[in-house]
Amino acid sequence: MLTSFSKEKIVSLLDSHSLWGKRACKEILRRKDDFIPLLIGVLDEAVNDPDPFMHDDKNSHIPAAMLLAQMRVPEAYPRLVSLISYEEEDVDYLWGDILTEQYASMLRDTFNGEAFLLPKLIEDRSVSPWSRAMALTAWGMHYFDGCLSREEITGCFRHLIHKVYIGKLDNDDKTVLSYIADTIREQQLEELIDDVKSVYARDGIDIHLCGDCE
Repeated sequence: MLTSFSKEKIVSLLDSHSLWGKRACKEILRRKDDFIPLLIGVLDEAVNDPDPFMHDDKNSHIPAAMLLAQMRVPEAYPRLVSLISYEEEDVDYLWGDILTEQYASMLRDTFNGEAFLLPKLIEDRSVSPWSRAMALTAWGMHYFDGCLSREEITGCFRHLIHKVYIGKLDNDDKTVLSYIADTIREQQLEELIDDVKSVYARDGIDIHLCGDCE
């Protein structure tokens, strides 16, 4: 136990890859109400000045995000959205494999009702395609969890297909459109079948991600 350590010192141990970091996580979960503001502070620091977290040895934002998701803290949600709203290289520096392996679930577990944040991110074609893909996955989870209406999710996807991802499509666009099609299938949004077919018709799907049109 770290009973002789201050809360600030315990949070600082999250940067450690040693046993101390694991002990800090256990202590934070044991006294979670005491630590939530400090963990939010770590995310705020990363949002306000991401460079040290991208290019130096600071990585406390990763355990902080995971702990806040495990504790289902809704204040983390907009910060987690902000922390993937970068180009691909920067997001990779910040999160690595965590982006595709755990990020959508962290967004699901911290959802605070601000449903407009993810479509805004998904529409931004300067943002990493994998950030947009994980935002789409989380958007589907929000619908499955009853946090979005069917009209909201279908309206969002039609807007993306017919108003945003149009014109000449690059590989990043095809990645995002493939995740849209996959989410439509997974959530069984039958009214969007013709919309998905229209994306296939203009070669907007990466069949390695989404399969053939059937």
